[in-house]
Amino acid sequence: TSGCSISRRRALDRDDRSAAKGGDERAQPQRVPLIHPTDLRLTIIILAACAGLYYVTTGFEQVSDMFAQDVPPEFFPRLLLWTIALLTLLMPFEHLYLRKRNRNIDAARVNPIKPISFFTAALLAALVASITWLGTWSAMMLACLALPLLWGEWRLKWVIPFAVLFPGAVMLLFSRVLNVYLEPGLLWSTVN
Repeated sequence: TSGCSISRRRALDRDDRSAAKGGDERAQPQRVPLIHPTDLRLTIIILAACAGLYYVTTGFEQVSDMFAQDVPPEFFPRLLLWTIALLTLLMPFEHLYLRKRNRNIDAARVNPIKPISFFTAALLAALVASITWLGTWSAMMLACLALPLLWGEWRLKWVIPFAVLFPGAVMLLFSRVLNVYLEPGLLWSTVN
């Protein structure tokens, strides 16, 4: 009991000291930094990746006149990189927006990353790597079929039409409306 009474006395002494300083320290509102440090580090990593990929686009070969379109070959990759970079610049300030809605951005970060995230990344990397062989349309169709199944959506009456119609609409938009060349792949080249 003497050990309990000593620890209780120490706790009471701490409470008395905090009361003498002006009340309970936990009751005082915490100062919120303008820039979230974790998101700032992530922003720097993403911007460095965007800069590296932007540098890669400077080495794109000129397209021959037979395949030339109204835009240079680096236009769409650079447009995507600029969009990612601009949205990334908002990340360090997202915690301020969420705080106004009484949400803590760090609350979900204590949980480990779920394995489904790694499976999804691996599947998408494999599909992107297979575009030169499968072609853009087939790779998009496989992605639209495999991702819902991987995430647990087993209603095939919704998954199969989505896997056929969405890639078809994207192909029509890019190949016919925007006149963007999309890789047919070795598989479709041998069929035709």
